[in-house]
Amino acid sequence: MRLMLRLTDQQWERIRHYFPEENIPPGRPGRKPIPTRQVLEAVLWILNTGAQWHMLPQCYPNYKTVHRCFQRWCQHEVLRQALTDLANELREQGSIDESECFIDATFASAKGGGQEIGKTKRGKGVKILGIVDRNGLPLSVSAHAANHHEVTLVQLSFDFYMIEAKPENLIGDRAHDSDKL
Repeated sequence: MRLMLRLTDQQWERIRHYFPEENIPPGRPGRKPIPTRQVLEAVLWILNTGAQWHMLPQCYPNYKTVHRCFQRWCQHEVLRQALTDLANELREQGSIDESECFIDATFASAKGGGQEIGKTKRGKGVKILGIVDRNGLPLSVSAHAANHHEVTLVQLSFDFYMIEAKPENLIGDRAHDSDKL
């Protein structure tokens, strides 16, 4: 089992305005809200390990609560706003080098299907595209139906790009080789 992932107080203070605490009036029956910081740390643990939601260690809040908050944050683009803000701050500090970026994709099987699932020779699934800077820091991650060629998804991946400046040089494998691109 992987170690617990905890935000430092400085990291939490930097992003806490994106994650307001749930406000439940005093005297209202039911469970008290779980501190948002604990929920975010649980989400980060899942994203860091790639584990399934039900495998969340017991030191974190209930996985159903964590998943529900994660879905809400994704729907309202809360995580995207926080990550974009942090990425632009890192760029201003010189920690992100967009002079040379790398792009690649992977196929993820989705046997159960779904809305954004594409059928391919390898079966049903999605393509996950990522763009990283020269140091390996992620600048864009996006998922698309797998029945599209990678070269057609590159422009779409820039819709998820987290910093204002586009890369000077974008390096990819043969799947991204196209005169038009």
